[in-house]
Amino acid sequence: MSDFSSYKFEDFIADPSFFNYAKGLEKRDIVLWEEWLASSPGNRKVAEEAREFISQLIPNRRVLPERFIESEWNHLSQNLDLDSRKKLPASQPKKRLHFWHYAAACAVIVAFIGALVSKSIVNQSELVKEIEVVVPRGETRNILLPDNTVVFLNSDTKLSYNTSFGKKKREVSLAGEAFFNVTYKEGKPFIVNTPENIIKVLGTAFNVNAYPDENLHQISLERGKIEVSDQNKDYFALLPNQTYLLLRNSGSSKIFKTEHIEDYSSWSRGKIILRNQRFSDMARDLERSHNVVFDIQNERVLTSRYTGEFSREESIRKILDIIRLTSHFEFEIERDTIIIK
Repeated sequence: MSDFSSYKFEDFIADPSFFNYAKGLEKRDIVLWEEWLASSPGNRKVAEEAREFISQLIPNRRVLPERFIESEWNHLSQNLDLDSRKKLPASQPKKRLHFWHYAAACAVIVAFIGALVSKSIVNQSELVKEIEVVVPRGETRNILLPDNTVVFLNSDTKLSYNTSFGKKKREVSLAGEAFFNVTYKEGKPFIVNTPENIIKVLGTAFNVNAYPDENLHQISLERGKIEVSDQNKDYFALLPNQTYLLLRNSGSSKIFKTEHIEDYSSWSRGKIILRNQRFSDMARDLERSHNVVFDIQNERVLTSRYTGEFSREESIRKILDIIRLTSHFEFEIERDTIIIK
């Protein structure tokens, strides 16, 4: 029987066989996990919380089929006359010619005022420009914002803010992963916008993992206090050593206490820390950190788990040479492609 004793909450959530067990989908997985739970593992309580969390998701489906969405949209658009235009009643005969003189004069005045307002808006927009910092795969970068907040940006990440940052408000947008060490400014909270959440802080240190193409979205707080809101405008307070976890394609979320909270931001210190991590997840992270692509032909390694620590400066060959000591796989490197055999 596999050893899941070191599983954390997010590990249970991300494990396909545990998901099948929690939803009652596969008999083989149900038997596997019931036997394991019967052995009274130390983290059984965490497993039960994860099972309850998954059981509250949409029954037996994570997302609606695209065909269903398309048909519903077609049905809706047919019932909404989006291109219809109301016909105005025919105008009445002119009774007083001087009324139209006044109307014409008013139109000229309105047009003049409109031109002034439009010019003012254009001038303001010219003064406020967006600054975008893009970090490609294989690199990391740290920047200092105008308010002295330090931001570490992980590979394949984009951070944007405008030139008015810090004057009235402090607000940035993030797609990817970043670690923030926020400087406290009285009356000016620091706001991070991600594709799914709005994070409001005063002065704190936290890690945000919000890659647009991934289902799991995590926010981990090392110190201070932050407030997280989602698309439903629900608010959650996060305390030190807590992690907010969101499953994007179901909209379900949970806050839980996390050991080794600093592991989530280890990349900002030049480290790669693996704690019972699946090969599939590790490969995804290595693709970003070393700017490579994995071609996994040996599917048996996908569910293998690894624990270890590496420097981001170490070559991908050296990392894989060490990892394969505990597993049976071979690999070849062809330019930027890693073939797992």
